[in-house]
Amino acid sequence: MSTVWTRTTGWLTLIGALVTEVWALLPALSPEAVALSAPARLLPLLVTTVCALGWLAAAAVAHRRERARRERIRRSEFRPGLDKRPPRPAGRAAAALLGVALALGPTAALAQAVGPDGAEGRWTQRVLRAGGGLYTVEIAEVLGTPRRTGVSVNDHQVWSAPMVLTVPWSDGEPRRLTLDRVETMDEPEPGDSVSVMFAANDLGLGARAHEYGAMSGIAGLWILVLGLIGSILTAGMLTSGCETVGRLRAFDPGTHLPAAALLALGAGLGLLVVFAWPPTAVGWLLALAAATTPPLAAWWALHRLP
Repeated sequence: MSTVWTRTTGWLTLIGALVTEVWALLPALSPEAVALSAPARLLPLLVTTVCALGWLAAAAVAHRRERARRERIRRSEFRPGLDKRPPRPAGRAAAALLGVALALGPTAALAQAVGPDGAEGRWTQRVLRAGGGLYTVEIAEVLGTPRRTGVSVNDHQVWSAPMVLTVPWSDGEPRRLTLDRVETMDEPEPGDSVSVMFAANDLGLGARAHEYGAMSGIAGLWILVLGLIGSILTAGMLTSGCETVGRLRAFDPGTHLPAAALLALGAGLGLLVVFAWPPTAVGWLLALAAATTPPLAAWWALHRLP
């Protein structure tokens, strides 16, 4: 049974879910997303959660009233067609947006594992929040003998060696900074440039050289591509099945509450990846587990349809 409250809270939940998922894709789009404050990263999810709880409450009340209406009809003179109201098919826009949300859910979950993690992630967050970033600096001195790392980027060999770098700090005076491992494209020589992350306003945080061959950028790109393809396919499937989507809007505790619990579990696993800074392998396992919850919730809802 659809009411003004269920329609309003339902639309707010759907739009909020889409905003939350797009917001959660930021780590795959930019490593600087780790610098966002906890309230900034949590706000879309909290708003969506409130809207979802509002829909569950409004739908439960509407469900109870519908059951009471049917009972009154059964107790009175039976008239065919009045004992049950057929579900109203969902609009094409609602079905399409729901399809996009179902596809972006796993995409957003996987995006949480992209980028720096563990101790490196915590350090990167502190540097970015201190106003730092990735800068190009000059090699002052190459210490020892450079060696090949075995990594090749665009037909260029990656070399590694301890180096002394000329780093501009916030007081305007360049400082000489020694790093045990700096990677360069081709064999390094004094005067060449390298990429280093540091915060010019906080000397105590130190600096770290950019490492080539990391998979995070490639993984983030593939996650976004698969999310886009999945959104188009799922939106098309649900648009052609508007009647089924309309039936799913009819509240049923055995259908919607377990599905909501699965989605909440997925969100919780994603938050662990974001705020607990687990090691790389653990982070990807948590993200993969979180990515399975939207399709599992959809499967459960479809499985429960009479």
